[in-house]
Amino acid sequence: MKKEKGFTIVELLVAIFILSVGIVASLYIFPTGTHIQKSAQMTSVAVQLGQGKMEEIISRSYSEIAVGIVDESYGFDPALTSYRRKTEINYFDPNNPSVPPGSDLGIKKITIQVFWHSPLGVGEKEVKLATLIAQK
Repeated sequence: MKKEKGFTIVELLVAIFILSVGIVASLYIFPTGTHIQKSAQMTSVAVQLGQGKMEEIISRSYSEIAVGIVDESYGFDPALTSYRRKTEINYFDPNNPSVPPGSDLGIKKITIQVFWHSPLGVGEKEVKLATLIAQK
């Protein structure tokens, strides 16, 4: 009996199928990875925008920090038109933190929210930063 070396047509078709599935799967992973990287980058920018605003506010004296809400629409920064920011400053009562008091007890709560549209198309995303500042 003679043994012939080589592949059968069935083995060749199975190998081509497995290789094709692997190539298609790897081509699908690259765009997803790019979207995830872009989403992480946009989140980092949003945190920096919120932290920058927070630093700007807390650098002022307690009496200069006005209570109220400032809503900056998309494009408030010409270089970053994909973001909007909302700053809310309220009086704070440590004995009843869920309800802002009507008068100043010497503590203010600063809440900053930064919004943007996700590149993954899942709607508007947000980052929220909050801190308390006390009268000295």
